[in-house]
Amino acid sequence: MEKKDIVLKLAQIRVSQNISQYELSLRIGKSQSYIHEVEKGKSNLTLEAFLSMCKELGVDPCELFRK
Repeated sequence: MEKKDIVLKLAQIRVSQNISQYELSLRIGKSQSYIHEVEKGKSNLTLEAFLSMCKELGVDPCELFRK
């Protein structure tokens, strides 16, 4: 599984829960532009941000690594 696949799954979960990039950014303490750049593959997702996003979206991080 590639990084882009994991980020895509996170973005899909975010959208399915009707959570904006801005709202998620407030919840995890990052800028909206950071969320946007991560989802577009222009910035690397840190482990801290990844775990925070998973927590806020209510998803088990392990689930994102399953095909």
